[in-house]
Amino acid sequence: MTNKIYTVITFAPVQGFIEKSRKLRDLYGSSYLLSYISWVICNAADKHGCTVISPASINVTQGMPNQIIIDGNFPENEAKSVLLKAWKCITETCREWVEENVKVIENIEVNYTPWRRTWGLWTKYAWEFFWVQGNENQSISDVRKKLNEKKRGRDWTGINWQGESSTLSGADAIAYPKLGLNSDPRKYNYQQEKKDVTAFYQALSEKLGESLIDPKEELSIPELIKRMITYETVSNQLIENFRKDFGKNGANIEPLIEQIQQISNDLQPSSFKDLNRHKENSQADKAQQNRGFQGWFQGDGDKAGEYLKNYPQKTHAFSQEMRDWGKWFKNKPLKFGRVIYAGGDDFLGVFFDREDEGDKLEARYCVDWFEDFKSKIWHQNKTIKEEQKKITVSVGFVWAFCGIPQRDILQHCREAEKSAKNDGRDRIAYRILFNNGNHLEWVCPWWLLEAGLLSGYRDRDKKQNWTHIYNDVAVLESRHAFDDDGLDIALGLFEIYFPDYIDKIKDNQNQLHPNDANLTEISAGILGEERMYYQEKSAQVDQTKVNKALTNWIINLAKVGFHLCQQ
Repeated sequence: MTNKIYTVITFAPVQGFIEKSRKLRDLYGSSYLLSYISWVICNAADKHGCTVISPASINVTQGMPNQIIIDGNFPENEAKSVLLKAWKCITETCREWVEENVKVIENIEVNYTPWRRTWGLWTKYAWEFFWVQGNENQSISDVRKKLNEKKRGRDWTGINWQGESSTLSGADAIAYPKLGLNSDPRKYNYQQEKKDVTAFYQALSEKLGESLIDPKEELSIPELIKRMITYETVSNQLIENFRKDFGKNGANIEPLIEQIQQISNDLQPSSFKDLNRHKENSQADKAQQNRGFQGWFQGDGDKAGEYLKNYPQKTHAFSQEMRDWGKWFKNKPLKFGRVIYAGGDDFLGVFFDREDEGDKLEARYCVDWFEDFKSKIWHQNKTIKEEQKKITVSVGFVWAFCGIPQRDILQHCREAEKSAKNDGRDRIAYRILFNNGNHLEWVCPWWLLEAGLLSGYRDRDKKQNWTHIYNDVAVLESRHAFDDDGLDIALGLFEIYFPDYIDKIKDNQNQLHPNDANLTEISAGILGEERMYYQEKSAQVDQTKVNKALTNWIINLAKVGFHLCQQ
C-alpha cells in the first residue's frame, strides 16, 4: 500500500498522426510535434511540484512518449489547458506565417478571413485528451488500467467542411484561403475550387520551395503544419513564440529549441532528394522516382506494459533505460539511411541510396544489418544478462519496390511488425512489397538469424545463388509436392541448401515455445507459441498444423531470401 497519488495522462491520435505522411519530412514533423506536446505537459507537471516518473529525463525532448505517469496531484484542467496552449502556439505560428508571406496570388490580394475559423477548430479539437488519477491506495498499474478503460470511451470532436478532401489522407479538408467560406452548396463550383487550391499551393511552393511543398499537393491543416514546422524560417518563428509562451518562470526550454533547430538543419532540401517517393510529372522526376528500392523498418519492445505491471516500482528506471537507448539509437549513424524516431522501445527507420556519395543500397546490406540487431543494437553489445534489456523486441522490415507511396509502405511496416509479434515475438518479419500491392513475408526469431542462417545458404555449387532454391520451390509447388503438410519434402529441400542448420530446424524444442514464456530467459520458438497450433477445442498441439507451418516457413524463406539475399 502507498500514500502516493498517481496521475496518468495521454493524448491521441498518435499512430494515425504519424501514418498520414507522404514524405519523410512529414514523419520528422509528426515525431517532433508529439514529443513537443508531451514535453510541455511534463514540464507543467514539474512546475506544479509533481514528479514525472515516466518519461524519465524530461529535459531530453527527443523521442518523448505520449503516456505520462506523474507522482502527485496534477489537475486535469491544468494539464489539458497546457496541451491546448502548446498546440495553439504551433497552429498560430504556421497560420500567421502563411498569411504574412503569401499575401498575393495571381495579382489578387488574398482574403484569409474564411479559413481562420477552421484553423481555430483544429486548434481546439485536433487531440483527444485522457486524464486519470488514482486513490491513495492505488498503484501505478491500477491507474494505468483506469486510463485504458477511459480510452475506450473516446473523447473526439469531428470537424465538418464543404468541398474536396486532402489528397494525402482523404479524411480532412484541403487547407486554402477559402476553406470555411459560407456558400450555398447548390452553387458549389468544383472547377473554381480546384483552380483556387492549385493557385494557392503554387504560391506557397514558391515561398517554401518545391522540395517542401509540391504545387500539386493538396494538404489538410494538420498535414500542412507537420510540413511547415520543418522549414527553417517557420521554425525560427516558432522558437520565438516558444520563448514567449513557455520560457517564463525559469522553465528550461532549451532542449525543445535545440531539437527543432536540429530538425530544420537535418532536413535541408538537398538531403531529401533520395527520399521523396511522391510521383512527379517531369521526365527527370520520373527517373528519380524509379531509381531504386528502399527498406523501411519499424520495431517495438515486447510486452513492456506487462513488465511494468509486474514491476511498477521499476517504471522510472525502465523509462530511463529505454529513453537512453532511444537517444543512442536515434543518433547512431547508418551508412545507408537514418533512424527517424526512437521513442524509447518503439522506433522507425529507413534505408536508401546515398546518391551524393555514389553508393547504391543493396537488400543484402539490410539483411546483414539485422542479422545481429538484437545483440548489437538492442542490447548494445552487452553480454552480461543483468545489463541487457528487460524485454525482447520485434521488428517489421519492408523492402519496397520503386514507385510505391510512402503511406502504403508505412502500413506494411506496421503489418510486418504485427506479424512478428503475432508469430511469437522476439523476432523479425521480412516483407517484400511489390508495385501491384502484393507481398511476400518470412518471419524468423533473432537467435536463428544470429546463428548465421541466411549467410549459411549454399547452392549446389557451394555458392550464394538463391535462384536454385527459388526455382526448386516453384517447380515443387507447380507439382503440388507440398500438399497435405509436405514437411518431408520441405525438410529435404532445406537440408540441401542449409545443411548446417537442418538439426536446429528438426529439433522439436526449437519449433515452439511455451505459452506466455519469458523470452529473455528461453529462446523463442521458430514458429511461435504452442497455443497457435492447438487442436480444435483442445489444449494439445496439433502436429499436422505444426508440420504445415514449418513447410510454409521453409517455402517463404526461399522466396524472401531470393529477393533479399541474391548476389
